[in-house]
Order: sequence, then C-alpha cells, then structure tokens
Amino acid sequence: MEVRDLLDVRAICNAGSFRKAAVLRGVTQPTLSSRIARLEDQLGVILFDRSRGQSCPTALAEFIAARAVTISNEASLLSREVERLASGQTGLVRLGLGPALTNAVGPSIVAGVRTRHPEISLEIRSGNSVALRDWLLGREVDAVLSAPLEPADPAIATELLLEAENVILAHPDHAMFKGPPPGIREVFQYPAALPFLEPRYMDFVREHFGVEVDKQVGRAICSDFDVLARVVADAPHYFTAGPRFTFAAAIASGRLRVLETKVPQKHLVLMHTNSTAYPLPAVGMVQHVARQTCNEFAATMP
Repeated sequence: MEVRDLLDVRAICNAGSFRKAAVLRGVTQPTLSSRIARLEDQLGVILFDRSRGQSCPTALAEFIAARAVTISNEASLLSREVERLASGQTGLVRLGLGPALTNAVGPSIVAGVRTRHPEISLEIRSGNSVALRDWLLGREVDAVLSAPLEPADPAIATELLLEAENVILAHPDHAMFKGPPPGIREVFQYPAALPFLEPRYMDFVREHFGVEVDKQVGRAICSDFDVLARVVADAPHYFTAGPRFTFAAAIASGRLRVLETKVPQKHLVLMHTNSTAYPLPAVGMVQHVARQTCNEFAATMP
C-alpha cells in the first residue's frame, strides 16, 4: 500500500463518490476506480460497497481514511523541511519563548546570536504552554524555552535549564498586608490578575488548597507580565503571582510588594525540542546561546 492509495481512499470517503473524489485527486474516474480495484485485490478485501449506484465505505476504508490524515500531515511537514534544507535556509531558526522569558532573556538571546552567529536569522515567537507545544509538534518552531509544556508528548525532548522562585505580589496598600501573612487559600479570596496558568498549576492549587482558580470571580488574565505588573500596581484590590524575576523592576521601585507567604512550587525553565525534526546545525548554535544566556541570567536572579 502506497501513500497515494491512502489518499485515494480518504478522498472517496470524504467526497462520497468516485466521481467527486476523482476531481479532488486530479485524475479521471476510470483511473481512480482502477486504482481502488487494484488495491482491493492486493489487500483481498472490499473497501467500498458499490451496490445501488453508490460508493459506501466499509469499516476498513474508514479506518484507512482516518490514518491517512496523520500520514498526509506528516508528508506535508516532511516536504516543508526538505524544501527548507534544499533552499539553503538552514540559517533560519525559529525559537518559541514562554511569556515569563520573552522580556527576561529574549533580548539577550537575540543579541548573543547576532554577535556570535551573524549568519543566522532568528525568529522569536511568544506564547503560552499550549500554543508552544502545538508549534513545536507542528514544526512551526525549532526549539522552545519555557515552563513545562502540557500535555506532555513523547516526541518532545526536554532539558532543565534553571529553577526560579515563584512569589505572590500586590500593591503595598493591599489588604493582605494589613495583618499576619495569609495562607494561599486566603490569598485567593481577593481578585487575581494572573498569567495563563498551565493545568499543572491549577491542579496543584486545587488539590493542596481547595482553590478553583478557573472559577474565581473577578479574575483578570494576561500573559504579558509587564502589563500584569502595571495593572496590579494601579489597582490595590488585585494580587498577582509568578516568577520573581519577571517582576524585579516593579519590586525594586516599590510599586509591588512581595507577600511573605511562600509559594511551594518553583518556576521551571526548560529547553524543549522536537526529537522527530531534522537536527539543523543552526538550531544547535542557537540552543547553545540560549543555555549560556540562561546560566548568566540565573547567576543574577534575586
């Protein structure tokens, strides 16, 4: 069975007839009918019930059509990668960054690549863990620097680069600072302005503190940490949370105050790569710069 056979079966299942499928496949109806008949002889099965002038797919044909979608997508991805290599665009690297890292290390990575590898063109894309995972699996980016991607996928290889402290912050006049430091459960009684939360964070808070973050009333969501800092600094009734380094400027200026209550989970920064993608040398060079940048950044973290 060839890829062409799979696509033929899929076209007939989708179109509902050999005539319409032939148009989609760019062949004549007799040619398509001949190819399906030859495939049925090869497999020793009937794929389409042609009685009463119709072409009804059997269960086996529907199974083949479903698998053809995956194979067709893989073929398209392979074609794009081969075209990229053949055209000499091995100097283009697409790097995905999580929201917390876009401003923290993004500019330094760009500067490092420009200085050490001027022959490489670097494209930066920022997104949450779900978008980054989809881009990496779809080979729309070559590597990702972010917190853990969810849900995990066996095709994605990970490498831990650094751990950072997560903190809870608010305007210095926020009510949570008026008495003894509240517990995390009590903190979530106040309106929250938070970044996009990965399922693992929401599950952790739900299991350990009984807080349903996604059902909280008055919640604001924004994955731009600079915007979050401004919102919370200007609205004394809000609190926010995240890696300390993303709020360093607002903390240093006194616009935000860190709550003494400790957040039990660390913010993990990992390098993610698609193990099924062709290992372009330029990608490895950018990854090396990113590792060095994260090491230097970790040494300066508060």
